[in-house]
Amino acid sequence: MNGFERSGSGIDNMPESIEIHLELSKDTLWIAAQELWTSTDIDSWIDDLVQVENITQTVIGSSVEGRPVRMLEIGNKQAKRGILVISRQHPPEVTGFLAMKSFIETIAGNTYQAIAFRKNFMTYNIPLMNPDGVDNGHWRHNMGGIDLNRDWQEFNQPETSAVRDFLNRKKAEGFEFVFASDFHSTWKDIYYPLDSTLVDENALFIFDWIEKIAARLSVDDPNVAPSVYVKPTMVSRNYFYNNHNIPAIVFELGDNADREFIKKKGKSAAEELMAIILSK
Repeated sequence: MNGFERSGSGIDNMPESIEIHLELSKDTLWIAAQELWTSTDIDSWIDDLVQVENITQTVIGSSVEGRPVRMLEIGNKQAKRGILVISRQHPPEVTGFLAMKSFIETIAGNTYQAIAFRKNFMTYNIPLMNPDGVDNGHWRHNMGGIDLNRDWQEFNQPETSAVRDFLNRKKAEGFEFVFASDFHSTWKDIYYPLDSTLVDENALFIFDWIEKIAARLSVDDPNVAPSVYVKPTMVSRNYFYNNHNIPAIVFELGDNADREFIKKKGKSAAEELMAIILSK
């Protein structure tokens, strides 16, 4: 494979052209730039986690092609507060998923902190929002041809509708979500909270949380880019905050981030979040 990169950053740093030479046969040839982590792989990960006490799974809906949208339920189901964590709205964004995986495994761990958190708070995790897109090798869309992270206002797709319906059920039960995160991947590590001037006081802890993660990882600049737009609610973060008053963030990992660093970042993020929430 040969490529020529432009100068600059972001999308301007993409190769102008790429030439790939492949040996073809009658067998199916799969090409991936990241680890696959298909729906089968994630189902196996879920099956392993539910062996832990107080961790169960449920199906909250189906994709366009009929794949289940699975949700992990972690903690004391009698608790009236908790957090929501989602990932893989965009199929190839594997580094975000890996950070989320470490984040959830930390909450599901056997430390005193994790045990105390699970006793007092529920964690609801949808690790694979777009199973059709992942299994069919899509770039951003589901099988309905829609970018799911632009469907949190119209809810034209069954995957986003399943999460909306779940949140509405929890609201009717009097359940309070105190935090939500949507894990993604992009050019480099970056956090996308809502701007501090746009949110209630109860959401400001997210900025303190980001600083604590950075300190744990010895990162001088955590790369925070607050959004100055609360509406429209096409993206998950805006929907979570506008419609359910959930302090929410988009948590992005770099496509080329070191895998051990990703694991450490997910773990640090979970531990710092649990510490803040348990102290409130």
